[in-house]
Amino acid sequence: MPFLALEDGKLFYEISGKGRWLVLIHGAWASHEWWRWQGAELSRRYRILSYDLRGHGRSSPLPLGYTVDGFSRDLEILVHRAGMEELALIGWSLGGLISLRYCAKNPSQVKALVLIATPAQGDPKLKRRIQFQYWHARLSLMFNLAAPRKYDRLDQSFPGERKRVEEELNDLLHSAAPPEVREWIRADLERLPSRDYLAIAKSFWDWKAEKDLARVRVPTLILAGEEDRRTPPASARELHLKIPDSSLMILAQAGHCLPLERPERVNREITEYLQRVGYGGESGFRTLEEQRIGGDTSEIPFSRGSQE
Repeated sequence: MPFLALEDGKLFYEISGKGRWLVLIHGAWASHEWWRWQGAELSRRYRILSYDLRGHGRSSPLPLGYTVDGFSRDLEILVHRAGMEELALIGWSLGGLISLRYCAKNPSQVKALVLIATPAQGDPKLKRRIQFQYWHARLSLMFNLAAPRKYDRLDQSFPGERKRVEEELNDLLHSAAPPEVREWIRADLERLPSRDYLAIAKSFWDWKAEKDLARVRVPTLILAGEEDRRTPPASARELHLKIPDSSLMILAQAGHCLPLERPERVNREITEYLQRVGYGGESGFRTLEEQRIGGDTSEIPFSRGSQE
């Protein structure tokens, strides 16, 4: 398995396809596997790098006090180690915030942005709900003598987790989402360690994209789901107003997980937009070429990328 070794952990990543670089950055509580219907299609024309953020998937747990800036520094290391001179970023939700931060710090390197279900600022309701879930779980364990497990253990769930996952699903998906998509997301969310759930939320819930929006000077496609309850279309419209060279597309019958709910439409919008703004890819590739950054080793020595 390809991992990038860091000073204090490691990141899991995958590379496929040929052509110009596209970097796919997933959202909170997800993993690179949430791009399952984008990677294969986009790699027909582009070289795709997808990876697990810290605290997600197969990457190392999230350090205390981690922020969007930390995620952006991790991305700088990946990009630097891969030797990318130019790239386009596709960020979904939290991945969109990371993309904005990275683009603001590396304006000449990023040639295009695609922001999917990306918030313009933190959500106070989300913060309050997660805090309530956390302290409810703590108190439940305190008074449950039959369950002396510690809430923060990586391999254990916590009281009310099924309810939490069901609430997540209702927020993430539109009412007519395919049942198989709903069940796949449910299973993936239930695998997330409880400690990382809170740490991930803390990393972005007070973040405001305002300081980065005015610094974005690249063509930007903003995609939103018409029924997104997590990041309503009003947030996408705000991004569109504040990013000078941006295009907005709101998809019907889609919620926060539009890349899983409407994959063919999302893939088409991304491909056509990148072609239109001059970041075209190769054509005719029908097989995936598995690669590793810097060779065939399973872990890669730490190498720090450029910093602001």
